[in-house]
Amino acid sequence: MIPCLEPDHILELNRDLEPFIIQGSVGRSRFWGDAYKPLQFVHLSDIHTRSDLWNRMVDFVNHYQNFISFALHTGDYCGASQLSYNDLYAMQEVPCARPILNCVGNHDCEANSDWAKGTPCFATQESVHRLLFNHTEDWGVTFMPGETPTSYYQDFPEANIRLIVLDLYNEKEAHTAWLKGLLDEAKEKGLHVVTAMHQMSAGLSTVPESTFTTYHDYEARFGKKGKTVYEDTIAEFIAGGGIHVCNLAGHEHRDYFGITAGGVLNVTVECATAWHDWSDGVRIPGSRTFDCFNVVSVDVNVGMLKLLRVGNNCDHLLRAKRALCYDYVNKKVVFNG
Repeated sequence: MIPCLEPDHILELNRDLEPFIIQGSVGRSRFWGDAYKPLQFVHLSDIHTRSDLWNRMVDFVNHYQNFISFALHTGDYCGASQLSYNDLYAMQEVPCARPILNCVGNHDCEANSDWAKGTPCFATQESVHRLLFNHTEDWGVTFMPGETPTSYYQDFPEANIRLIVLDLYNEKEAHTAWLKGLLDEAKEKGLHVVTAMHQMSAGLSTVPESTFTTYHDYEARFGKKGKTVYEDTIAEFIAGGGIHVCNLAGHEHRDYFGITAGGVLNVTVECATAWHDWSDGVRIPGSRTFDCFNVVSVDVNVGMLKLLRVGNNCDHLLRAKRALCYDYVNKKVVFNG
């Protein structure tokens, strides 16, 4: 039950989502004999130093902690560069009852952003590690070997899922070899894999009909998206019989839901920060549009990926993006509304 709150509190603004959050955390009844439990968590991205919005997300997770296992932020924790930095973990108004995992974004790797002079100066991996991975005590993850690791994985045996979170910008060859080893092992163990990185693994070649993809052709205006270093490795895993649920990403500041030429499903969430210039609608404090992140649920028993939008749940074309259920085995939308 949601307590009596101020009208602009994140829980008050999203009261209607409670049944979806509860149902997203459970699978079929016990009479089906399913072996695994669904894994449900929060996915946000591109917070860009906003402690107010981070704290609102923490309030949401804390209230629904019985239905949410963790939160995952997929990059751009800093502002334009490391010169614009807030330790959001230390700035939390209350502790988060669930781990908040982090991931490296492109702006997190910039020592400065002197765009007037062209390409910014890129920071060291040590500084990225120090700024983004300084509160990992409760994460329960296994980091890639090294002195300043920026990628990690975690297995969820009760859900039969392996989560692999990747740094796209440092030690690419070493990360690729490490990823391949984790994918090979996941295939041997029969684990379903969720990857996460700041950007989509590659441009999308197939886009299922859903409102969780921007209506506008940004590529026609700003250029096509390239293939990241990890796309081929994940595609080979899929082609070899591995089960890949999706790749979680941000970076674009708008929603995308689609499949690459290599067969990799990418789920890109709209930015958690309230800067709207790259997204498809304004973000007004005091309104539901102010917050934006997804609650993600994966049920390997039936091969279902479920997305639930917290906060900004429509675009400027009035397309509602409230919930999406996708059969990732048979590649079809079950529900979007």
